[in-house]
Amino acid sequence: MRATGYSFLAPDVPTPIPRMARSWWASCQAGFVSIGGFFAVIIAAAVTYRSSALVTTATLGGLVVGFTAVAAYEWWAGRRLGTELSRLQLIVVAAGLVFWQLYQTSPGGLPYDPTSAQLCAYIQRLDRPCLIEADAARLHSDIAWWSTGIIIVILGLMARRSRTAAWIAPAVAIAGGAVALHFLDVFVRPAAAAGLLPAGAAP
Repeated sequence: MRATGYSFLAPDVPTPIPRMARSWWASCQAGFVSIGGFFAVIIAAAVTYRSSALVTTATLGGLVVGFTAVAAYEWWAGRRLGTELSRLQLIVVAAGLVFWQLYQTSPGGLPYDPTSAQLCAYIQRLDRPCLIEADAARLHSDIAWWSTGIIIVILGLMARRSRTAAWIAPAVAIAGGAVALHFLDVFVRPAAAAGLLPAGAAP
């Protein structure tokens, strides 16, 4: 029986390697994304500091989505080609987890994870509506903070096949910490504008 069609390729035909999966190119890409992303996050956090929570979350969240998309594509290409990178890259992921834990997510002189009562006492409001608003601010802040930790862990799992996944972890930690801080900062900002904060305190 004579074969028809072109469904079969010769076994010696090399599979082209995507440019983003080549060692030199992938290293340059990971360095550019991680270093550029680190400064982009710092600049974006500073520029949107006085903006609404929606603007800050959308800006920094968009950066994190972009970083993760690049890392995911690189991981997919590495998985398809069987690429395995050094586990030493996990050091950068560990640094990201340290940044995530140490980032100051409470404004002014408040403790690291303030309660709703502490937030209301800080702005000198002890009424029930204040506690409800503080609960909402804390909930949004906690969601941002814990989501950041989950993303960093996922990036760590991708690090064996993606340089970008490992190297971008510190920038993701700072972005998530800045968003978590911003929700609480927005809560105390009206009191700061009215001069109700304790002496020497700043949001």
